[in-house]
Amino acid sequence: MTPFVQATPFHVRAAGANRDNAWVTRNGFTLSRVYDDTSEEALSARMRAGVGDISWRWRTMIEGPRAGEFLARLLTGDPMKLEPGASMKALWLSDGGGVRGACALARFGRESFQIVAALEDRDWIAQAASAFSLVPREIESEGGLAILGPYARAALTAAGLEADLEPLAFRKLFWRGLDVTLSRWGEHGGYELWCKDDDGIAVWDRLMRAGAAFGIAPVGLAALDLLDIEAGVARPGRDYMPVREGFAKDPSPLALGLERLVDDNYKSFNGREAWLRSRLVEKRRLVGIAFDGDVPASFTPLLRDGRRVGHTLTSAYSPALRHAVALAQVEVSAVPGDTKLTLTLPPSRDLPELRMADVQVSGLPFLRAPEQIAP
Repeated sequence: MTPFVQATPFHVRAAGANRDNAWVTRNGFTLSRVYDDTSEEALSARMRAGVGDISWRWRTMIEGPRAGEFLARLLTGDPMKLEPGASMKALWLSDGGGVRGACALARFGRESFQIVAALEDRDWIAQAASAFSLVPREIESEGGLAILGPYARAALTAAGLEADLEPLAFRKLFWRGLDVTLSRWGEHGGYELWCKDDDGIAVWDRLMRAGAAFGIAPVGLAALDLLDIEAGVARPGRDYMPVREGFAKDPSPLALGLERLVDDNYKSFNGREAWLRSRLVEKRRLVGIAFDGDVPASFTPLLRDGRRVGHTLTSAYSPALRHAVALAQVEVSAVPGDTKLTLTLPPSRDLPELRMADVQVSGLPFLRAPEQIAP
């Protein structure tokens, strides 16, 4: 039976700001696709301050005497190196070396860890954890907001939150009667604020009041996806389907630009031998594709001299760059920056015919995360 779509703790405020009643679902939650204008929201999150609902992220606690031992086997980095209050980025792989998931792993205590991921893999992780006498506990009564942009720290400070956190750090806080967790697990240089469901409205209102002086604005899922593309971040479920069969090999970390999340000196993780073999033969790489105009081209073939050498993933118009961009998987031979490819632009109401466009292969990220401006 398909589960009911859930509203996030911030839905009432999101609905009030969602002028066109534009909604989308992700991971079983209904979210604002756009509040007013995707380009303006993305620029707000890059130049001022933006708030995006990330309650849809999957979070599960791994707790118990053998929690560290289990995670050391599951993840592509050593969780035992973490001190409480610290986090790391890692993957978990299938037995065949394919990517099952990517996460931030936060250590809350000696025997307490939290996995934060863009897509759930509950059955696999629960089955694997049972071999270590562990039962994962999903976080189901909390919501989360991403606070992005160069004035994110200033807005949080104005709201009375201690925001002097390094990337990947997190801290539990008692915020004027509310228990919250402030973290920096994202890829966009900002913060995440996690709260209990019942406190969602108060958290939203406090942030918006405190951030008004810094031009804070709500950011819809379309703008958050655009920021991902600009940062060179491929997401499961949106850009690719992760492995769900035990010995599947595809997609590999290398083909998704995730090899940086694999510690090759760490020898305990599941799928390591298969990963080492696959990286010797993997012919695809994740790159950026830039092309003139404002028409995106998602999931379309990329050609060189009439031969297919790859395909785009999610594509969008970047208002910061003033042209369309896309993440793409291409053959290694097409990776050099001077390589020129072509793709087919989708038809539109004003231009109903198919059109070929020249595109340029680009390194990633397209744009780096903005630096925080001290309050």
